[in-house]
Amino acid sequence: MQRRGLLLTFFIYLAIIITLVGCNALDSVLKDGSTSGPLAQILDRMPNNNNNIDLSNASPVIAEPQQGESTVKLYFADYDGKKLIEINRTIPKTLSLAKETVHQWLMGPLGETADTYPAVDPQTSLHGINIKNGVAIVDLSSNFLQTYSNVQPEITLYGLVNTLCQFPTVEIVKIRIEGQDIDTYHGIDLRNLRFKADLIGSSTGPGVEQPAEVEKESPSSINIFG
Repeated sequence: MQRRGLLLTFFIYLAIIITLVGCNALDSVLKDGSTSGPLAQILDRMPNNNNNIDLSNASPVIAEPQQGESTVKLYFADYDGKKLIEINRTIPKTLSLAKETVHQWLMGPLGETADTYPAVDPQTSLHGINIKNGVAIVDLSSNFLQTYSNVQPEITLYGLVNTLCQFPTVEIVKIRIEGQDIDTYHGIDLRNLRFKADLIGSSTGPGVEQPAEVEKESPSSINIFG
């Protein structure tokens, strides 16, 4: 009976020692920050939300930008604000080439050539763009409605229209302001806005090869209202 008691005590102490050794080993792994062992890989996959962080609005993984460059045409105003100047600008490739091209147009000239001026108030922002069935719907901020410097409204309007109509998937441009359709722009009818060559005064260089394909942005893939 006494021997059994001694054996039981021995096994209890042995279990305690094994438990302590195991805990120390785990603590060592966590402190070392190892990421190569099986235990570390398992722990790395486990969700850690001890700080009660709300993960419901977490941002999705952002894909890497496309490799290479694209050359697009941008139409700005001349010195008198009565003609369009066509320039070529090389930009990084992107999944939304039409959207980035409008952003570049809103930025204005970047010193590509002299006597080239913004065709629109640089404070104008792009809320969204949707291209479908040959129609590009562009939603802009209300700054677009304001005349800029000595630029005639027709030059502002067709600076945007010509810039978008360079793409094979765009035949007609429709404009929205703050998400609302508008019918006229400083007395200009906005129905059936198409490329207008007779407003182009000059070009800064030879024509560029038009992109063979531009994304068709369905309403489900992009929000044109913001």
